Amino acid sequence: MTAFLRRWHRDDAAALAEIYSRADADLFNNIPDDPSLTGAQAWLEGIRTAEADGSMVALAIVAGDHTPVGNVMATAIDRRHSTAWISYWLDPDARGQGLAAAGLCSLVDHVHDEIGVYRLELGYRVNNPASAAVAESAGFIVEGRQRERLLYDGARYDTEECARLAGDPRPQSHRLPFVTF
Repeated sequence: MTAFLRRWHRDDAAALAEIYSRADADLFNNIPDDPSLTGAQAWLEGIRTAEADGSMVALAIVAGDHTPVGNVMATAIDRRHSTAWISYWLDPDARGQGLAAAGLCSLVDHVHDEIGVYRLELGYRVNNPASAAVAESAGFIVEGRQRERLLYDGARYDTEECARLAGDPRPQSHRLPFVTF
């Protein structure tokens, strides 16, 4: 699949709501509480506001036909400490093609090089090996485990906490091109 990264557009709301409608358990925990078209529109407006104030960068992973299939983003950008929280997700139909890993590598380069954030952090459930593989492919290093950190559907999950520093060696992984339009 030909894919690239771009900023989210207001007119992506319908495609986003469609992705939400097919959400499995892994994706469901990464989407807004309101998965409707109205919820997707609100999420996109929230992104625009946070990007305008410099606290977030969110990039759509887009298929060759320009349809969003995923997201990579840096949130809680803290200029004082030069840190950010990284997250990523894919439409269940787009998994298994290396898109999250390639998109994450591109986002990490952008946040380190263009925005100047030194330390990037992320976490994933220890029972989610696919997310662990995505983080590892982008050069994130496990720094520890948080016991019973997350609560989903009444069950508690341990997480692995990872970080990537601007000076860490960059993996020679595939990256998605960033386009502006």
